[in-house]
Amino acid sequence: MVEPVKKINVAEQAIKKIYQLIKERKLQIGDKLPTERELVKILGISRSSLRESLKVLEMIGVIKVVQGRGSVLECSNLSNSIIAPLTFSILLNKNTFLELFEARKLIEVQCAGLAAERITTEELEELKEVYNLLLKNRTNRELGIKYELMLHEKIITISRNSILESILSSIKRLLRESRDATVPSRGVTEETIVCHKKLIAALSEKNVNAARKIMFEHLDKVSKRLKMSYYNSSYSSTKK
Repeated sequence: MVEPVKKINVAEQAIKKIYQLIKERKLQIGDKLPTERELVKILGISRSSLRESLKVLEMIGVIKVVQGRGSVLECSNLSNSIIAPLTFSILLNKNTFLELFEARKLIEVQCAGLAAERITTEELEELKEVYNLLLKNRTNRELGIKYELMLHEKIITISRNSILESILSSIKRLLRESRDATVPSRGVTEETIVCHKKLIAALSEKNVNAARKIMFEHLDKVSKRLKMSYYNSSYSSTKK
């Protein structure tokens, strides 16, 4: 039976309890969650804390809000006890994008190395196709971000490490938000285009060290731009 949450870290605990509730009731994709009033009573929390928790679950794709129906289950894969707390802690703390990128660098650099070892001819061609789409749409900010993230996702898949892939998949929406903060309005930068071209070359040559180095340098530059954007935003807020 789901017990009311403790007062400390209310939102995070509430999310875990909602996960537990979904499992206990064996809800499937498309099933409706209890109403806000029912959840407030079940969890023993305020309506504002509940709404914060539901917002996090919507951001990571577990639920979606449907007009006239309320909260509906969108993803039934709730068994990963490693991913959930990681994602929750990031989403519930507004100052964690920089830490997110530190984690991303550690993971994606290793994925690039593994991809260099394991990439097939067919996968290389698929990667080149995505790169060409990135190149073609470089001046379209929205599409540029889309294809750059798609390219990174393909490299992660090619690494064939399901744990690393699951971790990065869980923060996919957060990575999109971070790219929104660093990609200029004119589109993807020339530096980014060149970097991904070099990365694909390293993968095609199965050069593990080069793939890791290029991925690290790319994410390091993105991290610095993110940091600059973050501090500029913080400074602007203090001026208001």
